[in-house]
Amino acid sequence: MRLSALSLATHLVRSGSSKGFGWLFGTISATGCTKESAGKNYSHRCPKRNRQMRRVLNQAANAAVKAKGTIFAIVYRRLVPRLGHAQAIDAITHRLCRLIWKIFHQRVRYEERLPAVSAEAKKVRARKMIRELRTLAYRVELLPAP
Repeated sequence: MRLSALSLATHLVRSGSSKGFGWLFGTISATGCTKESAGKNYSHRCPKRNRQMRRVLNQAANAAVKAKGTIFAIVYRRLVPRLGHAQAIDAITHRLCRLIWKIFHQRVRYEERLPAVSAEAKKVRARKMIRELRTLAYRVELLPAP
């Protein structure tokens, strides 16, 4: 079955929020079909709503994670040790779904922004690298910046 831009547009129009949009494609599980205890959701199951669209979003999430230097790759690397590959990809898929909704509904332009590196973080990294070089028997001299 082919996905058309028209079907995507109708789903976008029907959904009033990014959560509703994710619910339509099965990237968010509905609270009625999950096990909850004290407000915590223990189900990792994805509902079988629009399978084709969910597959496309999962492929896009896998591609976004493989691209070096993207925010999705950074988030994925942060989530994988805790959640595992499948659930981390689900989380990236959900982020992509919310991003798509925001682009279409609020007509915003997407610009990839990486986390800012502070001057203090650069100094700490430089000190660490110098210390490592000195432990490897290199002589390091710091010169003032021109």
